[in-house]
Amino acid sequence: MKKTTFLFFLVFLGGVICANLIGIASGKELGAMNEYFINRYMYADIQGRELFPYLFYERVPKFFLLVFLSIGIYGTLAADIYICYLGFSVGFLSVIAIMNYGMKGILLMLGFFLPQWLFYIPAVLLWYYELKYYKARGKDWKHMKIAVSFLLAGMFLLLGVFLESYVNPGFLQKIIRIIES
Repeated sequence: MKKTTFLFFLVFLGGVICANLIGIASGKELGAMNEYFINRYMYADIQGRELFPYLFYERVPKFFLLVFLSIGIYGTLAADIYICYLGFSVGFLSVIAIMNYGMKGILLMLGFFLPQWLFYIPAVLLWYYELKYYKARGKDWKHMKIAVSFLLAGMFLLLGVFLESYVNPGFLQKIIRIIES
């Protein structure tokens, strides 16, 4: 756990430094963080039933790819790379949000991550720590406990996709209204 936490925050710091090196000018044009997108999103009528299939086909194949890559010899390396990707992304996006919106950018980041990450984080942690546990002890991948863990992680993933589709758009719109006021 200590190594993973250290790795996440080290790469998070790398994302923060990279975003600061790119600077404010580049940050204002960056995707979901630019003012045009934020203003359009505030008034968009986002339908969860249309967003769910898109997010399902975006998130679930990546989960299966991670599980597949985890099974091989370099499974722990794949897990560490994914943890690094998450850390860098969160660090980078946090700085861009704060550059564009000041301290209200922290609220914007909460709007991007909640409530779906309340389920994505346990899914990632379950996958990651079961992988580490079984790789370290040389356990057989056919063991029932790891199958149940991956099924549970998949269930958390689906709950996260559901929340990201149906709850997050309204939550994010409320936060954008607070930021814009």
